[in-house]
Amino acid sequence: MKNIICGMLALVLVSMALGSAGCGRKAEAPAVDPRARQLVAEGTAYLKQGDVVKAVQSFAMSIKASPDNFDAYYMLGETFIRLKQFPQAQAVLKGAVDRFPANPLAFYLLAVAYEGSDNMMPAIVAARKSLDIFQARGDEEGARRAMILLAALVQSAKKQAETDMVNNAAEEAARASAKAPAAAPAAAE
Repeated sequence: MKNIICGMLALVLVSMALGSAGCGRKAEAPAVDPRARQLVAEGTAYLKQGDVVKAVQSFAMSIKASPDNFDAYYMLGETFIRLKQFPQAQAVLKGAVDRFPANPLAFYLLAVAYEGSDNMMPAIVAARKSLDIFQARGDEEGARRAMILLAALVQSAKKQAETDMVNNAAEEAARASAKAPAAAPAAAE
């Protein structure tokens, strides 16, 4: 299931980055520092060259230089997701949803980061928030993608819950049989 979601994520992220990476910014939001934009561009170039460490540093410096630059959060969060460093991705993307609470892509990526750590309930909540925002904006394509993610997360959570129930039942049975007194040997006559 994770491979399907990660594959979908790659396609979604590329198309969203090309079309709406900056969605969610308010018209009256402060202008992004040109140096911060340059740092995102440098980080992107470093990624293309395969220098992930420098890319991460550039994206982080961009956030520090201009905390209102969603593109820096997006790129840093996506980079951590691709590296399967889900706790780091969650930290970055929590910052993004705090700063950009009307940005559906921030919630979408946060859902993917939670899913990568098997934190299914927070993933479902974030995916649902992403869906709600996309729908409120009338973004049918974004809503469709968020709905697919949400459905996959719910299905995965159901399977995880079923597996947990079976494992718990097996553990209870093992504990019960270990505590049961051994049958008394039949008395010899």
